[in-house]
Amino acid sequence: MIEKLTASITFKCTDEEKIKLERIARSRKLNGLSELMRLAGIDIIQEVEEMLKSLQAEFDLTIDTADTRNTNDFELMPSPPIRDVTPKNTGAKKAQLCDQLSLICHSNAKQ
Repeated sequence: MIEKLTASITFKCTDEEKIKLERIARSRKLNGLSELMRLAGIDIIQEVEEMLKSLQAEFDLTIDTADTRNTNDFELMPSPPIRDVTPKNTGAKKAQLCDQLSLICHSNAKQ
């Protein structure tokens, strides 16, 4: 079981890095690599929490994660229907243009 845990913790480490980590764990009198990784993780968490605390006052950040949204009045409404606004070709304009053209052509022909 311990070998599986060690393998899962160090699966991306080279053999040399694994040996160094095991030596560090033994020199600190820890019960293996998993305890060393746990302590390293705790150190990282504390570092991030300290950084957040220092930024909290500076940027008025909050650590309160309560949901303050008012969801009582929220209601999904259907979207309005989509209206087609593309111009329709009725053919009336073309007929008017032909009539005008015929008037111009006939008036020029009479002269």
